[in-house]
Amino acid sequence: MLTPTKHTNIKYSVIYIAGKILGFLKKETLIKYEDLKEMLVSEIGINAKNNIDYSLTFLFSIGKIEYLKNIDAITLINNNNED
Repeated sequence: MLTPTKHTNIKYSVIYIAGKILGFLKKETLIKYEDLKEMLVSEIGINAKNNIDYSLTFLFSIGKIEYLKNIDAITLINNNNED
């Protein structure tokens, strides 16, 4: 298991990147995978590439996003029980 240390840069963490992904998807409800990666790298930095897939997996596992294989894109799932 990976655990943060005092040297861990939070802006490259799975949770931080997942939050950025949700922010992008709230503005644009559908984003192509490659475009999303470029957006994250330009905003956070090249080191974000290491955790983008883990962040997408995390968001998929908690039911926040859906992957559309036929167009290679990510979309936000609208949950009606949000606050």
